[in-house]
Amino acid sequence: MKYNVVISILIFCSLSSCRKFVDPGSPTTQLGSKVIFNNEATATGAQLAIYAGMESGGFVYNVILQSGLSADEFINYSSASEDINFALNNLTPDNYAVSVSWTNLYSFIYQANAVLEGLEGASNISSLASQQLKGEAKFVRAFCHFYLTGIFGDIPIVRTTDYASNTLLSRNKVDDVYDFIAEDLRNAAELLPENYLGGNNRPSAQRVRPNKWAAVALLARVYLYQGKWQQAETESSKVIAFTSLYSLLPNPDKVFLANSTEAIWQLMAIVPQINSQPGSQLILKGRPALVALDTAFVNSFQLNDSRKVSWVNSVTDGGFIYFYPFKYKIGQNVSVVTEYTMVLRLAEQYLIRSEARANQNKLSEATSDLNIIRERAGLAPLPVLPLADLLRSIQNERKFELFTEFGDRWLNLKRTNTATSILSALKGSNWASTDQLYPIPQSEINLNRNLTQNPGY
Repeated sequence: MKYNVVISILIFCSLSSCRKFVDPGSPTTQLGSKVIFNNEATATGAQLAIYAGMESGGFVYNVILQSGLSADEFINYSSASEDINFALNNLTPDNYAVSVSWTNLYSFIYQANAVLEGLEGASNISSLASQQLKGEAKFVRAFCHFYLTGIFGDIPIVRTTDYASNTLLSRNKVDDVYDFIAEDLRNAAELLPENYLGGNNRPSAQRVRPNKWAAVALLARVYLYQGKWQQAETESSKVIAFTSLYSLLPNPDKVFLANSTEAIWQLMAIVPQINSQPGSQLILKGRPALVALDTAFVNSFQLNDSRKVSWVNSVTDGGFIYFYPFKYKIGQNVSVVTEYTMVLRLAEQYLIRSEARANQNKLSEATSDLNIIRERAGLAPLPVLPLADLLRSIQNERKFELFTEFGDRWLNLKRTNTATSILSALKGSNWASTDQLYPIPQSEINLNRNLTQNPGY
């Protein structure tokens, strides 16, 4: 996928500032400019710029870092107060990193809304291209709202780029946010094709533009979070059944390669000398400057779990052993691109379906799905267990399969109401149940009198 000059300008515009989500931008850089949507290539570029901004800005890595410190995955080695406060679950409303997370997600939403608005009445764009771009924009809008509500709880639903209305938005309840997300994803699944497209809107082997199955996969996760078990089973089954595109790889070392058969959606490497931002930041060469995997977390793997062998590595410095996630094998200063940042992958769909089936008392089918993941990891299959034991086993498997992947561990502890029981034992007096939600940035409350703060801050 190659970006032309106009698309490069769009990418620059999307990265050049951490604009507040209520700020419509100056007229010369607005993605809603009619000039951009007079041409199919530049309209496509406006959408691709969102993905470029996600990858080049380290969006995925920052979520991994912050959530891993908040949960039980990472030990902090940074002397920066912001990082220390994530590790101690001692965040404040003026924490800069929290503010950046809020701003970045709403910035991507702003861009997605600008694409949707720009496509209205864009007569020079083919109906197929317009349909594709609308589907992608709705997917991105849903995706970003999902992480916002997972991190902050009740959040404003932003449907427009209109400054006047956005500055007055109140927080919507989590249930309403999930309903909005699900509706966007259902629409996206109807609009998007089953195959992947490249930057020229033609079929491509690159899995870096969301397709129908990316929307369906995220919808399955949303239904799981809502406790809509039958719907979660249905949607995850659709993805699993599409074997012409998706299959589990027997070798865990190959899962995170660019365009692997397990990848449902990845972010393309665009920063020179870097394959993926998580790989470039998390692979250690010596004593960590920021984080290392918690030794207790590493020791909780079964000894014969091939995921520990393939996805955990270590370095010794000064007589101390430091563990780090090794899902991505490529660090910095590498010119050949072989890995992309993974966002959605097939293994999660088996875990979603397993849990959804278990909660419908389909214990045998749920166990079968769980054992597919276990056997890929070199573990013995489990017998059919009582429901409570099976659900614990599913969550345990999710811990080891999806560790340090886009905040899954942190979000899952909260979703299953196990955050306090697990983290209070680890973090002692530093932990309070209100730590499960990050504070609403004070800078945003100062801008919008209708925003309220989360309890505990």
